[in-house]
Order: sequence, then C-alpha cells, then structure tokens
Amino acid sequence: MQHSRREIGMLQKHRDHINEHLDELVKCTNYTRIREECVRINLLSPDMLRNVEDLSGAGFNMSKEDSQLEQHRRLLIKITKRGPAAYNQLITVLRNVGSLQAVKLLEDVSEQNSGSPFISINERKITRKSADIVDTPSPAPTATADRDGACVSKREYNEAGGTLIPYTEPVDGQKRDVKKSDRVHTDEVVGTYNMQSQHYRGVLLMINIIDFPDTERKRNGAEVDSDSLIHLFREMGFTIFAYNNMNQEQFFDTLGKVTSSKYAQQTECFVMVLMTHGERVGEMDKVEFGDGSVVDVHKIKNYFQASVSPYLVHKPKVLIFPFCRGREADLGQRINHFDSIGTAASRLSRQEETVVETEGRPSIYTNVPSLSDTLVCYASTPGYVTHRDAESGSWYIQTFCDMMADHAHNTPVEDILKKTNELVGHMRTSKGSMQTGSFDNLGFNKKLYFNPGFYTE
Repeated sequence: MQHSRREIGMLQKHRDHINEHLDELVKCTNYTRIREECVRINLLSPDMLRNVEDLSGAGFNMSKEDSQLEQHRRLLIKITKRGPAAYNQLITVLRNVGSLQAVKLLEDVSEQNSGSPFISINERKITRKSADIVDTPSPAPTATADRDGACVSKREYNEAGGTLIPYTEPVDGQKRDVKKSDRVHTDEVVGTYNMQSQHYRGVLLMINIIDFPDTERKRNGAEVDSDSLIHLFREMGFTIFAYNNMNQEQFFDTLGKVTSSKYAQQTECFVMVLMTHGERVGEMDKVEFGDGSVVDVHKIKNYFQASVSPYLVHKPKVLIFPFCRGREADLGQRINHFDSIGTAASRLSRQEETVVETEGRPSIYTNVPSLSDTLVCYASTPGYVTHRDAESGSWYIQTFCDMMADHAHNTPVEDILKKTNELVGHMRTSKGSMQTGSFDNLGFNKKLYFNPGFYTE
C-alpha cells in the first residue's frame, strides 16, 4: 500500500484557502494593524517584515496605495510559509485587531470537513466531548492494527528495555532553521550553567505515548511533536533517546538507565519531555502510560533528586510535561468583567492552616538540596486541558520549538519559556478555549543558555 506523504509546514488546505481568498482577506483587513500584531506575537520577525515590505524596485512606478496593497498581499503569502501553527496564529492576529469577517473566513475551512481539529489530551469515554475538542482520524501511514484490533503507532524509536543507544535515525516533518550562537553567553550577576562542550552538550530523553488500550484515546498528531523535538535538539548538539508507547514499568526502568548512564555522567544539561494523557486528582498531577496505568508526576520528579540521580547534581535539568492537568476548558474571562477584589476574596476559605516555619541559617555543610537546578514546564495551569492539532501537533510543543529555533542562540531558557507561554496564550479554538503555560523553578538559580553551534571544548 502506498503511504500518503506527510505534509510539511502549513497544511495544504490552509495554504490553498488563504491563496484562494487573498483579495478578500486584503479588502477586509487593515494592513498597518495586522503587520504590527504579527510582529508582536512573533508570527513574523522584524527582519521578515522588512523583506515583505522591500519591493526592490518593483514598486518604483506604483502609487503609494498600490505599494501598500502589494505589501499586504505579500505579508499574507509569507504567513503561508511560516509552519503548521501559522494558520491559527493568523486567526489570533485577526481576532486581536478586530477583523472578525476575516476570522470567520479562515475558520470556515476547518468546518467544511470534520469540524475543528483541536483535541483535548484528556479525552475519555466518560467525558462528553466538546465541539471544540474533537478527535479526528490520524493519517493512514502512522498506524496499523495489532492482533486485538488496537491502533498502534508504526514509528520505531529506541527499544524500551533494550540497550541504551542514542537515536540517530532521520525524522520527517518541518526542519526549523535553528540560529547558531557566535559565543558562549554568560551572566555576571546570577551566573550561568556550563554549556560549551562539543560532544557532551546535553541529553534529551523523549517519551511520546500515543496509543492506549482504549483506541478512541489515541493521541493523533503526536508524532509531529516527536519529529520537531528530535530535529530541534539535534541542532542544539544533544544526544537523543526517543521512545514511544511505554508502559509504566518500562518508563521508570528507562529513566533509571538514562540518568545513571555514562551519558548523564558526562553531559552538561538534561532535558526530558513526557508526552501523554494527563489528569489532576485533588491537588496531584497524574500521567497515564501505554498500559493504562497512572502515576503521580511527583514520583517522576523524585527521580531527579540528588540521592537518586547523583550524575545530574549541579547540572541544569529541564522537565517538560505538555499534558492536561484537568478536564476543564479554559474559556478565560471577558475583559473588564472581572470580579472585584472584595468579591474574589470572599470566596476564599476563612479557615487557614497554621503555617509552620523553620528558621534558616547560612550553610557550612557540603550537602546539597534534594531537588535543585530543575525547571518543570507545563503546557497549562492546574485544572485545565491542553490542545493538540491532529495534523500539525500540539500548540505548546510546536510553539516551544519555534521559540527555541529563533532565540536559543542568545536567550536564556526561562525567557524562551515565557515567550512560549505568551504566544500559546494568544491561541484559541473556534469556541474560544485557550491554555496558559507555566513553569516551576526548583533551585534553578543560574541562567541556562543553550549556545547552539558554538563550543570551546
């Protein structure tokens, strides 16, 4: 059977829709306002905008009005070449500047077929599916049937339980142009983590759980995120271990092997990305594995304590958890319709727990904190779902890869995460659902510059 080709960049149907309605979009939008908003949310960089507006002699005989019309058209055409998330970002731009007619025109293309492609990572049979968060069939070549009829991803990465060997196979999908550093960046005030080795720059442990016992909960589009992450961190100079569809026992066995390996001992930095279904029970975040088992995220974080992973002590550790942290769709608040401080405060419990404080003193010992030098990154805030496009990947991972490619050469990772969270916060489903990324700093007291392409040792 001939496999259909995976689309790279913006989906062809979205690119065609913009091109077919180009004149109509130009007529119903204000060029000055959308050009500014495109730069503000980083859909286009200032350099890209300058290239769009540079008519290079073509507009010499044009009137001012015709020149701006041509620039307007070129801007929209440029956006069609800006990757899989650009279509939804353009809708966000248009909504932000009040071009609702253009928003409706672009949203129509998704409603002509099977509805919105956005998926809640937390979909379950017991939950009524939202019209905003509808699963759609995955492309035929990414799945096959096993003996029990389950839909199983065909992509082969590292073998769970096998010998620990870096993953070096080529990947599909968009190949981002990762800007390279021209020096090792430092910060004299807070200090910087060492990131200057050519061969031991970093380790990426990536686990992507796509298939589950309930075949309706397959995470369609998730392989796009794997490809993006592998390509990105290869460009960063990282050694990569990539796995699919692990059960809980395999996950912890692999995590233990990697964190106690020579790769962890030699590395300057450790990044782990765990992509799967998530849930929040009480005040605890939980994740699900390919066998349907569930574990507290806290147990995973504990593997990075100094007593468990001594090879990673004093090294920067970035843990990325882009799964749901609840079942609620974040519909936000209407501007100027917030509760007053007094009303909000009245909703808080009047019974407060006693706070027990321990006085600190300057340490003269050689011990280290149990868990430090760690960033824990989430794609949403507690209680809320995250969103993934069935064909172009998740909002958070795709935006994170964009920001890393554009800024890791001269920007510390915490600022990159802030920019990622800002841009994801601008995105909406057709029903207005959004998500807010966040991260926890656990003794991550220095700046981490990835310095891609530059090394001194």
